[in-house]
Amino acid sequence: MLGVWWLVVGILIFAVLSVFDIRSRRIPVCGFVIVFVYSMLSLACFRENEFVWAEVLMSAIPGLVLMGLSVITEGKIGLGDGILVVEIGLALGIEKCAWMLTGALILSCLFAGGLLVFHRAGLHTRIPFVPFITAGMGVMAVVFA
Repeated sequence: MLGVWWLVVGILIFAVLSVFDIRSRRIPVCGFVIVFVYSMLSLACFRENEFVWAEVLMSAIPGLVLMGLSVITEGKIGLGDGILVVEIGLALGIEKCAWMLTGALILSCLFAGGLLVFHRAGLHTRIPFVPFITAGMGVMAVVFA
């Protein structure tokens, strides 16, 4: 199980990336590198059972699905969001990553629905997803901690 403080560090990293995603709709390359290093350290230091490659590869499935959806929707879902979910999946494991992604998707749907109801956005409005990943990580931290 991840240490609580270590999970808070991950949430803070994603909070910083959220600012970039909101302002520029882009995630800097150094952000991907930082999340990857964070995930590898998490994998090395906080893995409860012995290191199994099949389990690590399964942890990437939620992010790979998101990346596939990015390709299918021709970029309407950002490829960078999928890459971040793959990277954080390595640290969290498949179950926690799936819960985090589910929470992020539900929160983004509620937000987008609110924007549509109040006529603040149209059907083609782009909404940054990293803030919802951050919120999903926060919810997951509270539920599983």
